[in-house]
Amino acid sequence: MTRATIAIAAALAATVALAGCSGDGKQKEPEEGPLSKYLSALYDESQWNDDRMEADHKKMEKVIAECMTKEGFEYKPAPFQNSGFVFDPADEEGPQMGTLEFAKQYGYGIVDGPWSESAAEESSEDIPEDPNQKYLESLSESEQQAYNDTLYGPQPTAEEMSAMEEEGAEPIPYDWKKSGCQGKAQHEVQGEQSYEAASKDPAYADLFTSVDEFWQKQYENNDALDALDRKWADCMSKAGFSDAAKRIDVQSKLNDEWNEVLSQGEPADENGVWKEPSKAEKKKFQEREIEVAVADVTCAEKLQYDDKAAALNRKAEQKFVDEHEKQLKALVAQYGVKKK
Repeated sequence: MTRATIAIAAALAATVALAGCSGDGKQKEPEEGPLSKYLSALYDESQWNDDRMEADHKKMEKVIAECMTKEGFEYKPAPFQNSGFVFDPADEEGPQMGTLEFAKQYGYGIVDGPWSESAAEESSEDIPEDPNQKYLESLSESEQQAYNDTLYGPQPTAEEMSAMEEEGAEPIPYDWKKSGCQGKAQHEVQGEQSYEAASKDPAYADLFTSVDEFWQKQYENNDALDALDRKWADCMSKAGFSDAAKRIDVQSKLNDEWNEVLSQGEPADENGVWKEPSKAEKKKFQEREIEVAVADVTCAEKLQYDDKAAALNRKAEQKFVDEHEKQLKALVAQYGVKKK
């Protein structure tokens, strides 16, 4: 699947997937669209299960150790550490993201959220030491570079970094063969993901192009959704937020603003310890974040925005499926993941 497909589909999901709330701070289970069902069949959700992640980690560390030893380096398998990357709001007590109750307490969850406490608890626990750190420090600078290149693969050159930083530039495609022993281990244990393999298959190149164009149109040139957004923007303007045009953009703009606040931080000392925004800065930003989020959700509920947007999306997806059903069925038959 191409980068555009993933990015646009994810952005749309943020707008249309939350098909209303139940009134008790919980979200209704969103209904998956017809096209989304075909595309989700290419993903293996079980790879994000904690037990699966730990089992895969142990297998990959074994492969990495064998690979590094073969290349002349010492390497001890590193212990598994659950980074807390996977967060399922449905597992949390209290209001869920997207509800008015959540907005009143956390806004969009940019500065703070229910996961912050969990992260704080995890960070307070002992983080397992890297068993290879002492060995790495015993190497010369050139040997350390060779060690890292062998483990992770050569880093991008200055020219490649410069090209990637250009506006609109696509990232360098991932190639496990160029990702050192770690890439080799990931490939051997997890293999190539179905969506990656499918997106590289010339037989489905036209289909993925059509999917990209579909999501692009849904996001940028959707007359029906634009009409709904105009009503939402009018409501937001009456609430004191006249700069809001599309609901899908309001949170991302705040994210960008917060990232700018973060980027203004400076190392606090010569050791490079990062200086975070002050409590006053966080409080000021979150107060505004909450005001915007409360107005956003209030206007959305008043207009039944989520239900209407989801209905529009399902209708558009169904039209696309009707036009490409033969190809989509062949795609899933060839690359679909068998769900356990």
